[in-house]
Amino acid sequence: MKKLIISIGSAILLALLAIIGLNIYSGRGPRERVKAPDGSKVVTEELSYYVQGKKVFGKLFRPDDSDASKKPLVIYFHEPLKTGYPETVLKTLVTEGLVGYATGFRGKDKDAVTIVKRLSKEEFAEKDMVFLISDAFCADEVIVAASRLGHRIQGLVLIEPNPKGKAREIYQAYGREFLTVSSSQKGNAVSLIEDYLEERGALK
Repeated sequence: MKKLIISIGSAILLALLAIIGLNIYSGRGPRERVKAPDGSKVVTEELSYYVQGKKVFGKLFRPDDSDASKKPLVIYFHEPLKTGYPETVLKTLVTEGLVGYATGFRGKDKDAVTIVKRLSKEEFAEKDMVFLISDAFCADEVIVAASRLGHRIQGLVLIEPNPKGKAREIYQAYGREFLTVSSSQKGNAVSLIEDYLEERGALK
């Protein structure tokens, strides 16, 4: 009997350690219901990863419904602390039946690749329908990451980019496949992004 109690206790302890380990590897925060610009409800949740030993903070945006099916995923890489605009864009897109993820990014292109690969394996993501958005702050890293990801992503949206070096070469070669939003178009960016996603099969 004593051995049985010890065995059960050990199993419980191992299960708890496994759960703690998963939370360290992929940390999830509390869920919160917020309003999209059109008044629709959107569920947000903190979702962070460890990449190269550093914690990358992010926020997940999902439709406020009970539909557990996989959905097209839009990942928005943006300048840290400048969260207002990216979150407004994603809240709007989510009401169209997508899942969004925003992260204040200051890593390298290989770190962006890692984040995309991990998110595309999550239970909510339709792995063949992954799109990237980047602001000017990290556009170079995201452009290079997109070229490395190849067929893993279906599109790239660049907000006011100014690519340099290798990123500029990639942009010049493949820029027609991307959606570039200039400073004069930024106020109309959501409509442009929706049209781009629809053309590529993400909106049905």
